[in-house]
Amino acid sequence: MRLRRRPRFDTLQNEIRARGRSWGRWIYLGLLGLFAIWALNLFMGDLVYFRAEGMVMRDRVVLATQYPASVEQLNVQEGSEIEKGQLLARVRSQSVEESLAKLYGGLVDGLSQTTQLEVRDRVIRATALMAEQRSVEARQALDESNKLRDKHLLTIGRRAELVKDEIDSTQARTQAAAEGEAITKNLPQLEAALASARMAIARLRETYADGVVRAPVNGVVGSLPVSTGSVVQSGEPLMEIYSGKPYVLAYVPSGALYDLQPGDPVNIGVGFSTYSGHLTRLYPVAQQLPKEFQNTFQPVARARLARIDFDSDGGFPALFTKTTLSAAGWPPAWMVRLGRSVAAPVERMLPEPVATRPRGSEPKSPQPSDKPENVPTSRNGADADAAATTGTGR
Repeated sequence: MRLRRRPRFDTLQNEIRARGRSWGRWIYLGLLGLFAIWALNLFMGDLVYFRAEGMVMRDRVVLATQYPASVEQLNVQEGSEIEKGQLLARVRSQSVEESLAKLYGGLVDGLSQTTQLEVRDRVIRATALMAEQRSVEARQALDESNKLRDKHLLTIGRRAELVKDEIDSTQARTQAAAEGEAITKNLPQLEAALASARMAIARLRETYADGVVRAPVNGVVGSLPVSTGSVVQSGEPLMEIYSGKPYVLAYVPSGALYDLQPGDPVNIGVGFSTYSGHLTRLYPVAQQLPKEFQNTFQPVARARLARIDFDSDGGFPALFTKTTLSAAGWPPAWMVRLGRSVAAPVERMLPEPVATRPRGSEPKSPQPSDKPENVPTSRNGADADAAATTGTGR
């Protein structure tokens, strides 16, 4: 009997695995590639192709008072459509009213002083000749009294009266001359001060306008931080007005591969709607992006400001709507300029093409004749040979 060798239990035979399709590996690589593309687009997409965000804006006008005031009447609300010259509010300022009262009081005092000086100047001019004559006569009387005094014909009392009269006349004449000079010097300055007071009153009244606040432009009322009975300080805004045609204030990344220029067409996306526009201006300033434009996975960014106007005249998005911007057309304008800038130096390096003439324009070169000159032709070869022999014998 032959013993059969048993296989060892610790030895396993190799099993050949069936070769199948590796769909899982391709799916994994595809997902990995999509994630890489998404990450690159998230962090560097704005620098490779034009893609930006913006906000629909209009020109802003801020109404504020230059003085403390209280709001007595308010005729508008946020979002109200207004027209230029419309009554918006009415305010009252106690400080402005007190200033006007002081200015008017000073103006009245100045007018009174001016009137007094003018009257005094007229009196001095009218009595100047008489005062001069009185002084001369008093001097002459004093001189005559000296002669009578030497002859003891004049009493001491009369002599004293004549001296006093001469002193009074000289004093009155000198005082009138001094007052006339002072009036001539000070009256123009006083008149100039009165004119300045009148201008200050006019400017203050124009600024105050009896507390009436009217719309300076057509537009829409935006922020309205006050209400009836509110007290505002100097420089604090009463309301904001947005006027003019809407536009998009865009935040364009700096240092990108593309180069934008005014006039480039732009697509303005708002949800499922798309508007056409064009770049109007690139501002030479960068500003911090608003909070709604900041990326959670990136630090606070700053971008260059740009203005994009709508091509249409109506049907604009609502004010302060967030928009997405992209280049319009294919290829976009910035790509065309980039291609031209790259192709220009290459074209300069290429040799100039050789000029070729069109077919049929080459000049014809003269071709040699098959027959010798001065040799008579014949109809057969024999006559020609005979003629040649005869010529040679001669």
